[in-house]
Amino acid sequence: MKNSFKKRTLLLATVLALGAFSGCEGQSATTEDVTVYMPDGAPAIVMAGLMNADTEDDGVIYRVVASSLIASKVTNEDMEKNADLCVLPITAASKLLGKGDKYQLLGLVTQGNLYMIAKDAETTYTAENLSALVGKTVGVLQINEVPGLTFKAVLNKNNVAWQEVKNDGEKAADKVNLLAISGADAVGATEGVDRFVLAEPAVSAQAKKGYSIVGDLQQLYGADEEGKFGYPQAVIVAKSEFAADSGEKAKWTWNFVQALQESNEWVLQASGEEIVAAVSAHLEDEGYTSTLKAPLLGTEVLSRCGVRFEYAYNAQTRIEDYLTEMIAVNEKAAAIPDAAFYWQGILK
Repeated sequence: MKNSFKKRTLLLATVLALGAFSGCEGQSATTEDVTVYMPDGAPAIVMAGLMNADTEDDGVIYRVVASSLIASKVTNEDMEKNADLCVLPITAASKLLGKGDKYQLLGLVTQGNLYMIAKDAETTYTAENLSALVGKTVGVLQINEVPGLTFKAVLNKNNVAWQEVKNDGEKAADKVNLLAISGADAVGATEGVDRFVLAEPAVSAQAKKGYSIVGDLQQLYGADEEGKFGYPQAVIVAKSEFAADSGEKAKWTWNFVQALQESNEWVLQASGEEIVAAVSAHLEDEGYTSTLKAPLLGTEVLSRCGVRFEYAYNAQTRIEDYLTEMIAVNEKAAAIPDAAFYWQGILK
C-alpha cells in the first residue's frame, strides 16, 4: 500500500512538472526552469514529496535554505533573481509581499506545529487552566516571530498576563515570564526556566532530555469553522505571472498546487529516511546540514507538524484574523494584505 501510493504520487508529480508547463512535448513554455524555495524544517517536510519526485529535466528547481535566508529569496530588487514560488511564514509574507503586485498567496502549507514542553508533566495546559503558568518562566523560540507571537496571542486570547524578561530583568509573580531562547539547544541549559515553547520536530528531540509535551498551542489557539485546530503559519506564494487568471504559467501553477496536496499525503506515509533524503538532496548550500533528523520523523511526530494545505481564497478571513492578533501583540510583526494578494485560482 505504501509503495503503490509513493509510485502514484511520483508519477503524478513528474507528469505535472513535465507536461503541464509545456507548449508541446519536450518543449517548455518558458526558457528557464521554475524555481521553488523553502526554509528548512517543517516547511521543507511539506514539499518533500515533490522533491522526492524531482528529476533533473522536469523544469523545476527546488531549493532548501536556512530559515534566516528565506526572505531574501523574494526581496531582490531584480525580480529575475527572486524565487518563482516560495514558502515562508505568513507574517513575513504579509509584510514583504502583501500588496499583491509582485507575488500572490496560493495557500497555507502548515497550520501549526508549536508545543509547550516540561520535565514536570503533571499539568497539561488547556484554555481552562492556562493561568497556572502565571509566575512561571517559559523559554520561547523565536520570541519575536511566529512561535513567540502565537504564544503571546494565545495568552491574550485567554486573558493571561505576560511579560518579556530581558537582560536578567526581574520576574513577575503575577504574570507569565517569557524568556527568549536561541534554539532547541537552550532546553535544559537555561537556568530558572519552567517550560519551553518549541516547534516540531525539535519538540520530540527533547524527549531524550526528559521533556514531555504539556501544551498544544494549536488546541490552545482554537478551531476553525470546520473544527480543525491550528492557525495560518507557513504559506506558499508565487510571482504574479504564475498566479494570473490564464496562460500556460497559470495552468502550470494550478497543477502544481494539486501535486503539492498529493505531496502532503505522501509525507504522512513516508519514512523519516525518505523525507530527509529528499530535503538534503535539494539544499542550496552544500555546506549546510538540514536540521531534520530521520529517526525523529515517525508517524506521530509528522502528524504534529501541521502539514495541511488550504487554498488562499478559502483562508482569507482566518489569515486576516490571525494577522490582526499578531499586530495586537506587536504592530510591526505583520500587516493586513490587500485583497489582490489572495490567489483566486483558475479552475476552482
